[in-house]
Amino acid sequence: MADLEKDLKRLREKIAEPDFQHNRGLSNEVGYYIFDYRPEDELRVREAVADIAGSATVATIGANVRVFNLYDMMLAVLDKYGYREKFAQFEQEQGTATLIREINNVLAMNEEHNLIVQQIAARVQAETAPTIIFLTGVGQVYPLLRAHKVLNTMNQVIDQMPVVMFYPGKYDGLHLSMFGSIQDDNYYRAFSLRRVWNDDED
Repeated sequence: MADLEKDLKRLREKIAEPDFQHNRGLSNEVGYYIFDYRPEDELRVREAVADIAGSATVATIGANVRVFNLYDMMLAVLDKYGYREKFAQFEQEQGTATLIREINNVLAMNEEHNLIVQQIAARVQAETAPTIIFLTGVGQVYPLLRAHKVLNTMNQVIDQMPVVMFYPGKYDGLHLSMFGSIQDDNYYRAFSLRRVWNDDED
């Protein structure tokens, strides 16, 4: 718990930095970051994210924080088109692998402007103040949606606002390991916050 508290404190400090808020000093890279943590700390991280988002405003740190839960957004789309109950039966009949493929087709996850990205973009496009995006629910939505696919499509559309993905597993700057044991996929466009903090302290 001590390490998690330290990481959360450093996260609060990092998002308050003007350079972070405005994506400065990234050598033309997009400001995408991954906050990895032990899966057993999930509930504590959820509480902390809600607390940080509730207290981080233009008045307090110079920017707003907007939280997007991938699981909730996926369910919102499935409910909108009446797919949730159909897919529950579909999984029983066709299996999980086919269900995953169909959900990704419905959400158009191979497209830059997929339905997840559209939801996020629509809710932040009117922001006039600096805005930081927090992505949560990565573990909840796995394996239906994959973290690297969400980030790959997002960074083609949302490239002016820093994005922090909360990842229940490990990220070493290249390899994503869901829950610390399942090999998710490679992703190299996001900065590991742990590495950023270590560089800051050097």
